[in-house]
Amino acid sequence: MITLDNFEAIVPFKILMRGQEYYELGAVSDLEEASSGEWTATVDGTRSYTVEISLEGDKVDSWYCDCPYDGGICKHVVATLFAIRDNSEKVSRSVFSKMSVLEDDGDEEMDVEESVDLERIEDTVLYSPVDVDIQQCLSFIKPQELSRFICEYASTNQEFKTALLDRFITKELSKTSKDKDYRKEIQKIFENSFQSKKSRYHNRYDDFSRDWETVFSQLDTFLEKADFFLKLESLDDTIAIALQTLRSIGENYDDELLYDDDISASDYCEQAGDLILKVVRHPKTTQQQKTGILQELCQIAGISIYHDYDIYDVDDLMMQINLSIQSADKALELIDKLLEERKDSYDLYQLVLRKVDMLLGQKEQEKADDTIRQYLYLSEIREMEVKKLMEREQYDEAVRLLDEGIELSKKEEYDGTTGKWLKLKLKIFERTNRTSEVIDTCRLLFISGREQLEYYHKLKTLIPKEQWKVFLDEMMKEVPFNGYFSFDRNVEAEIYVEEKEDERLFHLLSSAGFGQLEALMQYAHHLKNSHSEQLIDMYISILIDYAERNIGRKYYEQIARALLCMQELNGGKVAVKQLVEDFRTIYKRRSAMMEELRRF
Repeated sequence: MITLDNFEAIVPFKILMRGQEYYELGAVSDLEEASSGEWTATVDGTRSYTVEISLEGDKVDSWYCDCPYDGGICKHVVATLFAIRDNSEKVSRSVFSKMSVLEDDGDEEMDVEESVDLERIEDTVLYSPVDVDIQQCLSFIKPQELSRFICEYASTNQEFKTALLDRFITKELSKTSKDKDYRKEIQKIFENSFQSKKSRYHNRYDDFSRDWETVFSQLDTFLEKADFFLKLESLDDTIAIALQTLRSIGENYDDELLYDDDISASDYCEQAGDLILKVVRHPKTTQQQKTGILQELCQIAGISIYHDYDIYDVDDLMMQINLSIQSADKALELIDKLLEERKDSYDLYQLVLRKVDMLLGQKEQEKADDTIRQYLYLSEIREMEVKKLMEREQYDEAVRLLDEGIELSKKEEYDGTTGKWLKLKLKIFERTNRTSEVIDTCRLLFISGREQLEYYHKLKTLIPKEQWKVFLDEMMKEVPFNGYFSFDRNVEAEIYVEEKEDERLFHLLSSAGFGQLEALMQYAHHLKNSHSEQLIDMYISILIDYAERNIGRKYYEQIARALLCMQELNGGKVAVKQLVEDFRTIYKRRSAMMEELRRF
């Protein structure tokens, strides 16, 4: 159970530290108790997030945050819990202060409960500092409480603050520590993070995986240190830690992290990226440092992980820095270089859009248009341009681009892209009431084999009734139906049912290959008045063979389901009764089958 008093001991350490950092940086705003125990707040992170927390006394009943984190409690909720607790403590101190004033003024009308509290405070046990074993005392103090005390005490006692800095910080920043290589230290975190797991196939430890929890816990410390170095204007150390964090995550990321809800590599990349931006914007950062950052980011951006898994947009970070430290022409040169280097990558269109945005920002509309035309072979760019033309109601130009896209897709044999362009054409034709083009496009989409029933129904409303049967027959001849049946709908069978084509449906069921039993169970009842006798014979033949070849309860359950469907046919109950009697005789030793057949 999470409460305002114990959440620091329950929340995962990484999440707790992030939440505390957000709170101490003043990221929590608009804190409000809308009704008793119902708190809301806004927490500024990558963007502003809304947090809602329900309390019953000190107990946290529930929480909600609209951030994308899909693990347990998130850092924004934790920051809000700190704020609520701090708010409650302020209220308590305020009440106590008022009580003291009343007492000083000689007010005799103090509540009994308040009197008890004052007596408890006055009766606090006194002790002699000389008698206290500090080490023993520290052994049961929570680290968070100790940290809070050190911060509060150092803020009011200059002598203690100086001693603290001399002990832990001056040494870190001294000349003797200048040779400290934070890059190597971060690399070692990853190199030393492999743990062995016992293989289920061998009696030895031979399955190695990375201890990600330990990795990111140590990265927390380095990123905190980098942030502190930035405040002390130790910029080279901040740069080294932030850049190496991005590099090491990119070089070592693996699929295991995709399934770990408690660890988000993206969070650490964002922290490192934010630090780099702060360094670039710092007044004491030299041009040489900025150029070095940009050059290394170019290398990091080439790490495939950042594109394959979309964990962090290094390109966007690079573009922001690029624009802030170089002329527009130099920034465009960098984008053109990246476009050439990544001409075969699937996310090339994102770089194209960045270049277009940059050109538009410089009022270079013609160059932006030329860039779009140059990269129209990318489906994302073509789709963007088509939708832009549709918004402007430039439909003929949009159709021209779509026809070009269809021809290109056919050459490349990208059927999915062809379907996408046809759907956009259909939208245009429907919007402009071009009925003949709507019919042609629906027909092509039906033949392409996707969402066929949707286009079948549209066409049925558009084709004159007297022409419909011929049109449908000709269209269906162009579709290579596979005759596959499962418990999903079969398009060919669905059309025969709707068109009341009993003979064609029966032929389809008779000739079904894989999944014939499922085909009968789905569609045989539509033919009960015309083909019951033949369908019952098919059922019996299939079930006899099925029972002979398959042993196990799941197969017996399937037999029972099929028998229930068979009963729906004319004469089906009599046939089922006889078949069940035969199974009881032949398979009397299959107790699980006998249990399934009891219902008949």
